[in-house]
Amino acid sequence: MNTMPSQESMPGKRLPKWLKITLAVFAVLFVLGAIFGRSPDDPQPVAAPVTTSATPTTTTSPSPAVVNERVTAVTDGHTVVLASGKKVRAAGIRAPIGTGCFHDEAAAWAIGQLIGQAITVQLLGVTDQAGIALASLTTANGADYAATALQAGYAKYIVDGASAAVGSSLQTAERIASTGALGLWGSPCKGNIDSPAPAPSPTAAASVPKATTKAAEPEPATEAPPARETEAPAGYYPNCAAARAAGVAPLHRGDPGYSRKLDADGDGVACERK
Repeated sequence: MNTMPSQESMPGKRLPKWLKITLAVFAVLFVLGAIFGRSPDDPQPVAAPVTTSATPTTTTSPSPAVVNERVTAVTDGHTVVLASGKKVRAAGIRAPIGTGCFHDEAAAWAIGQLIGQAITVQLLGVTDQAGIALASLTTANGADYAATALQAGYAKYIVDGASAAVGSSLQTAERIASTGALGLWGSPCKGNIDSPAPAPSPTAAASVPKATTKAAEPEPATEAPPARETEAPAGYYPNCAAARAAGVAPLHRGDPGYSRKLDADGDGVACERK
């Protein structure tokens, strides 16, 4: 009798179905864990920075141009023409223009300060509404032109976008002139430079004393006395020959018989021998 167990009844030769399913599930979970189970604390790969051989460039704002030039013309109290032909305007100020009150006085003062002078011009990279370049002007003696004009009462302070850094000092200079009623801050302008100077009122004209009006009337002309030395004094001699014949030559100014007619060179000695 064969006592050997059959192949189907031998243990371990064939896995149970439930074990196969369990192993398959674990295998799937292992694969999923390998793919999605990375810890957020794990270091992530970082792409290497891309480097180029080009040298990095830096952008810098251009510094204001500074030139030393001679002033050849003055348009008004705040605008000048340089020897190069360039027209520039002093930043931060506005002087009377055209028929504005105090225009002639401000222009005459600017001519005396700038014309023919070598000044330092710092272009500020800004233009006014007329396209004229705004600049900081320094006179030959080292003074700031805008501040000097404001303090003397020949211009008014304005905010033009180019003078913000020195606005407080310019306002202080203007305050000195306005407080002291200097220049355009005095009569008749009183700070108004956009209109012509007001005409004197009829009341002021009527208050002029009559004596002043009468003094202006021309006085009767009086005949000037003839020059003394042209008169022929006593002992007049018609010519030097007569004076020599009389033995009085030479004649000096003040001597009897001296005449300017006989003093040909006007040196005060007549009929002298040469």
